[in-house]
Amino acid sequence: MKTAEKLAIAKELLATAFVVASEKSTAEGLTFKYKSYPEEVQEDKFILKAWHVDIIVGELGHGEKTIQQFRLPRPNNIDAKNMEYHAIVEVLATLTQGALVTWYEIGKILANDKEMQKEVIDEATKSNIPTDK
Repeated sequence: MKTAEKLAIAKELLATAFVVASEKSTAEGLTFKYKSYPEEVQEDKFILKAWHVDIIVGELGHGEKTIQQFRLPRPNNIDAKNMEYHAIVEVLATLTQGALVTWYEIGKILANDKEMQKEVIDEATKSNIPTDK
């Protein structure tokens, strides 16, 4: 598979994930998006290349805020498409890792906090979320 094809798939996955996350967060008035772009900075006699991916949250009444910026240095031997592909994979991996670690830590807390377990079950029962699995 060529880089352009891999990049198109990666962009589609990331864009779809952000659209679905925004759809799931409309009740809270939140939207999510990202920007992916190259940057070149002149430093002394050198031009430093990088690829940036900004993670942006929009909240009703508060506007948009960049909550995370990935800045990945771009080696001279890698073209822009390849660099963007690697940047998007890094973002997907980091977001996934963050969610999984968060869920794991919450699970550890829930395993030891009986009162919190009761509150979670009560809230889930109110919103028709199955709690028997």
